[in-house]
Order: sequence, then C-alpha cells, then structure tokens
Amino acid sequence: MRRWSGFGKAALVVLIAGVLLPIGAIAYGFTLGPRSIVLGSNSMAPTYRSGQRVLTYAVEPGDVRRGDVVLFSTAMEPGGPPVRVLNRVIALGGDHVSQCGDQPVQLNGSPLDEPYLRGNKPGGERCFDVTVPAGEMFTMGDNRGLSFDSRYRGTFPLSSVISRDQGSDAALTTIGLLLVLGLLLLPVALVFSLIARRRRTDPPQPAGYPAWVLGQTPAGPPAAPFPAPPAVPAPAEAPTAPTAPEGP
Repeated sequence: MRRWSGFGKAALVVLIAGVLLPIGAIAYGFTLGPRSIVLGSNSMAPTYRSGQRVLTYAVEPGDVRRGDVVLFSTAMEPGGPPVRVLNRVIALGGDHVSQCGDQPVQLNGSPLDEPYLRGNKPGGERCFDVTVPAGEMFTMGDNRGLSFDSRYRGTFPLSSVISRDQGSDAALTTIGLLLVLGLLLLPVALVFSLIARRRRTDPPQPAGYPAWVLGQTPAGPPAAPFPAPPAVPAPAEAPTAPTAPEGP
C-alpha cells in the first residue's frame, strides 16, 4: 500500500477546510434568521430613513432589551391585517414610563438618555403614564413627531417580535470572509494534489552506488581490483663454445 506524501496529506487537509468553511458560513447564516424591511416612512429618522432597506436578525422574545430596534408584526387597526413595524424598545414588562410636554421620557423615575432622537427633541406632544404589563413592550420611533407608536396604540406583546437590528454588519462580514476563504482554499488543494500525483508517477532515480552494493550483476566483465604487474621476460640462454673435431 502506497503511503501518502506530505503534499498529498496537505491537499486533503486543505480540501476539507475549503469545503467545510462555506458550509459552516451558510449554516451560520441560517441560524441568524435574517429578515429585511424597506421603510415606508421617516418614523425612525435620522437612524433609518424612508426607502432604506434594514437587515435584521432573529431574536427570542426573552432576549429583547431596552433600546433595541425591533421588527414586529401588528395590526394598524382592530381587525386589520398585520403589518411589520420597526420601532425602538423603550420599556419592558414591569417598567414605569411617562412623559409630558418637552420633558425627557421618564423611565422608572429617571430621565432617559436618547442621543438617537431627531434634533434631540423628546417630542412630548402626547402625555402618557404607563406601567408596562409583563410580557409586553413599550415602543417609540426615533422621529417622535411622525411615529404612530405605543403612545397612541398601547403596548405590544413580546411574542410579536420577529427580529432586531444588531447595529453592525459584523455577522455578514464573517459569513462573507468564510465563503471567500473556503473558495480560495479549493484551488490550493488542487495544486497540492497535482504535485503529489506527479511525485508518485516520476520514476525513482537510482542512487550512485556500485552495482554490487545494489545487488545487481554488472553488465561487463568484473574489473580487476588492482592493475596486473608487467610481464617479466624469460632470461636468454648463454651461448656455447664450438668443439674442435677429433684427429685421426
């Protein structure tokens, strides 16, 4: 069984990350439960203006807090069809809220700091003094002169809340970054896999060792370990003297 190379392992890890990141981003987006609304009036100006599309995210009724800008559903008149309204939560169940004249809104006996108001005008055209029932909320628009809110219609149930504005685009930015990062990792994984495949298919280069080390038979005759000594010539025979013939 062939073992995975370093590039092969890296390609697998990067591929898994490249697939899981976009999936996680999409799943995270679904858990946020985004909702959008196009405002038809300036009742929330200057924070939001007419014609502006506002993106909100799902929220549980028990997580609604004072100061939240919430999107909720209510009928504009008894027996009428429900419409979606964007308002700011001023008070919750058990709170005592009141106002009269040009005085600031009083929440539980203390003036409410509202830097978001249009022209910093508290807009006390209508006097009210309300103790909010449990499970209800008292809402008002930031543009008090144009907002038909709890001052005229009473409190609204928390169960009518659909979503709220988070006040930033951090969630969308996170989702976008995860998607982009995942898409960028996919070609990186492809490059790593191609490199790993090429390395597996390249023939192995033999090491520079003698054939006898590698256990191979040499192609030619074995070379002598040492050079042969030069041949020594045989000694020449000594000449013999001629013999005289014998007399009669």
